[in-house]
Amino acid sequence: MSNNSKKRIRSPQLVAALVLSAAVSAPLGALVLTAGTRIPVTLGQTISTATARAGDHVEGELTRDITINGTVVAPKGSRVEGRIVSVSPAGALSGVASLDFTMTELIPPGGQPIPITTSHYSRKGQTHTKHEVEYIAGGAAVGALLGQALGRNTQSTVEGTAAGAAAGTAVSAATGKLDFQVEAGRVVTFTLRRTIRIQ
Repeated sequence: MSNNSKKRIRSPQLVAALVLSAAVSAPLGALVLTAGTRIPVTLGQTISTATARAGDHVEGELTRDITINGTVVAPKGSRVEGRIVSVSPAGALSGVASLDFTMTELIPPGGQPIPITTSHYSRKGQTHTKHEVEYIAGGAAVGALLGQALGRNTQSTVEGTAAGAAAGTAVSAATGKLDFQVEAGRVVTFTLRRTIRIQ
């Protein structure tokens, strides 16, 4: 018997096996939550780049029902839990605050946790550069005016400018931590990245 004949004989068997496998993995009546489903979450706690750490727990609740073909699989108020993937606090005169977190479980009331893979909330804070220039330049200008008022000569103006710039730098360093926070109660909408079977 030729190889082509063998392939023709095995082909129906292969098709039957694939159909059976599909039936086992996706039983009739299964509810499938497809990738791309939007999951709006009201955050349950405030997250600050000044205090948060990678791996910290994040929690919230659904702001609306999630349905599949008219069937509610996760009602409004269902718990949604996740974790902080990365976070960086802002340093005085250096560094930019950043935050990244994602959701990992959907927990309907009285139901079992459903593992989920979602998009991330990612944000970066303000850079220090403009902030520093404003404070240092502002301090120098005030110092120059004071030097002129007190000494009424060029040397006094120069000294006043230098002192003012130094004061401006000190103020910038003291106020330069540009951390931010995502407040509790804020709604963040995530997107499901992987299709999951609910039942």
